[in-house]
Amino acid sequence: MKIKRQINPHGLSSMRILLFTLAILLSCSCVWSQEKETKSIVPVHNLFEDYKRLLAHNNTEIKELSDKKSEPAQNAAAIAAEDEPEKARVAPVEAENEPRGIREKDTDEADIEDILSGENLSKNEDKEKFHWKPALIQSGILLAIQHGFRMTQAKTTRELGGPFFRDWAQSVKNLRGWKDGDSSFTNYTAHPLQGGVTGRIFINNSDAAKKQEFGKSKKYWESRFKTMAWSAVWSTQFELGPISEANLGNVGLREKRGHSTMAWVDLVVTPVVGTGVVIAEDAIDKYILKNWLERKAGKATVKIKIVRTFLTPTTSFSNLLRGKMPWSRNNR
Repeated sequence: MKIKRQINPHGLSSMRILLFTLAILLSCSCVWSQEKETKSIVPVHNLFEDYKRLLAHNNTEIKELSDKKSEPAQNAAAIAAEDEPEKARVAPVEAENEPRGIREKDTDEADIEDILSGENLSKNEDKEKFHWKPALIQSGILLAIQHGFRMTQAKTTRELGGPFFRDWAQSVKNLRGWKDGDSSFTNYTAHPLQGGVTGRIFINNSDAAKKQEFGKSKKYWESRFKTMAWSAVWSTQFELGPISEANLGNVGLREKRGHSTMAWVDLVVTPVVGTGVVIAEDAIDKYILKNWLERKAGKATVKIKIVRTFLTPTTSFSNLLRGKMPWSRNNR
């Protein structure tokens, strides 16, 4: 037999009220204790109190200023008299600091310009390069002119027949001795001028070499040794290479005046003495043309242009190869 248990609703509601009250008290105590601990560790400023103090301070200053303005003119004159020594003491300091500030600004701007110019200079040095395409085109034009002239000679045209590669190989094998049977003018004047022109082609297409002026600087002489190396490679190709005297006319295949027509004289004299011609023209251009004649007569006169053309012949011819006037200069 089951016994039903009756529940008193009034007791249940009282219990709920008691639990709710205890929960509120517990929460308040936790909040109070947490706030007390926080204040002891980190001081908290009352922004509203700070604002009230600041407002009161401002009101006090405004009141003092208004009281000063309401004072008689005598007090104003006295205040002005008291302020004048202070202004007089501050004015020299400002006057002294102002030009110094300008100088410091100017110095800073100058330093910045120097840094930027140094960066631009390093960038420009990094950008300096050798322009292969125009250099090869100009060298090809020179090669076409030379071989075109050779094709008008009977000693060249009569050797064009026969087995091409065998005659070319035999001509190269006959390289020996110093003399090649040519005249002294051909070996020691024409070939050095040829080397001077090829060397000047290198200079005109090298950003670093063309801005160098004759002198003792290391960069100048390094650029001229590179010029000689370029001229040596070009001279070797002209004598022995695929578009050379050895295969277009078979120079070296036969003897001339008891000497092999393929000798070392052209391979050595053309680049070495040719570079000497380049250096000599650099010296003439600097000391005779630039520092003497051009200072007296001016560099744009007709006479100066004519003198430039004939005193520096390899420079003049190389200018024509690149489509410029023979008296043109890279540095002016």
